[in-house]
Amino acid sequence: MIDFKQKNLITIKIGSNILTNNAHQLDLNSLRRLVDQVSFLKKQGKKVIIVTSGAIVCGAEALGIIPKSIEEKQAAAAVGQVILMESYQQFFVRQGIKIAQILLTKDGLTNKSRATLAKNTIEKLLEIDVVPIVNENDTVSVDEIKFSDNDHLSSMVSILLNVDLQIFLTDTDGFYDKDPRVHQDAKIIHSLNDITDNVIDSISDNKTTKGTGGMKSKVKSAKFLLDNNIESIIANGSQENIIIDLFNGKKYGTVCKKGVNNVGC
Repeated sequence: MIDFKQKNLITIKIGSNILTNNAHQLDLNSLRRLVDQVSFLKKQGKKVIIVTSGAIVCGAEALGIIPKSIEEKQAAAAVGQVILMESYQQFFVRQGIKIAQILLTKDGLTNKSRATLAKNTIEKLLEIDVVPIVNENDTVSVDEIKFSDNDHLSSMVSILLNVDLQIFLTDTDGFYDKDPRVHQDAKIIHSLNDITDNVIDSISDNKTTKGTGGMKSKVKSAKFLLDNNIESIIANGSQENIIIDLFNGKKYGTVCKKGVNNVGC
């Protein structure tokens, strides 16, 4: 288990499938519920960084298109990012919490001087009690749209800020010993402590229907975090009050921390 209450700086990565419904529209009820839970953490004295997906889905719905080309996805992201941030603002302002938009690229995190600027900005926002909401700058970042979701981005941000804990909110209950969408006898792995290449290779590479990531991306990112001494949890963001339940020590999802593995790999 992870003692959540002892963690002071937390990154929460929210996937597209958590923020949108089956009609590929922004799910405002889901977003409100997540904002309320982040607000709960703030009231407990925690500092929170949100890494969000969902801009392309929001923009596609607003434009009435199914974006296929890189240019269409970039245009959808440009429109959707405004909608996404307006929605976050709508719910956070009710809690008396200020937010800030941070759009990053891989170059902005791998270039030392740019990464330092990003780090300084986020640290100042946290210091003045603002919740930074980070997203990939999809309009100019082709690689993110083509190859991955924001899982790796979120882990890079967490490492840059040396956070105490990262939570991956996805649409499954955690990491399973086999794909639960294919195998009815699949069992959840509650503790994943030694993420080897064998573990990663065993994971289906299926991507989500609304985003571009999947479980393999999350486990790879969890390994990246563990290599930098940061613990993480992969949990179902659709579950009612999942963040609060985790804070209160309830056993949900897959905990990724160093120790003895619960999976034979």
